[in-house]
Amino acid sequence: MLRWFMGLFAAVWMLSGAAMAAPLSTNRPVVAVIPFGVKAAVSRDITLEDATIVSDYVYDALANSGAFDVVERERLKEIMQEQVLGHSGPVDERTAAEFGRLIGAKYIICGNITGLSTRKTTGEVVGLGVSKSKVFAHVAARCIEVETGRVWLAGRGDGRATNTQMNAPFRIIRIGTDKVDFEQVHKALEDAADSLVNGREGFLKRMRDHERRGED
Repeated sequence: MLRWFMGLFAAVWMLSGAAMAAPLSTNRPVVAVIPFGVKAAVSRDITLEDATIVSDYVYDALANSGAFDVVERERLKEIMQEQVLGHSGPVDERTAAEFGRLIGAKYIICGNITGLSTRKTTGEVVGLGVSKSKVFAHVAARCIEVETGRVWLAGRGDGRATNTQMNAPFRIIRIGTDKVDFEQVHKALEDAADSLVNGREGFLKRMRDHERRGED
């Protein structure tokens, strides 16, 4: 009898612990971020694979805001593959709205890299040669309201990142680098995504205002 009681107590304790650990429903609007495309000439020292990660930065910025529930990347990828919406063609208002209804999202965000370029400069500071490579990133996106199928919000974001190399006379000593690298490209894209979402007139502020008006 005692063994049966202890087993029952352990089961109840485990169930209550699981219930406490389960996330509470927040009733936050659900947003899905479709992988961005590339509609720009990309400098030869930047690969297209570097560009497409910008949608991940948009995802992170929205998820970290705590204002929305963002559809998890892997789940989104699986559903898109099942529906053949992945990279078979551009996402327009109609297909995005259909996709949003399928996954229960209120908003769909899709967009493109509209610019990804580099520029190099040289100069001199206190007798040291200075060479810099700058990466400029520009993104454009739109937010589609699933219920109506209309684009009710559009925006742009800009970012840049700089690599700097200092050279002693005759290039005996070099500090830093002026080569375009993976981290620099991603930093510029991350800044562009942050500008798109968190800027003064970014998506986050305008989407929050839209939600507040809907509650009034």
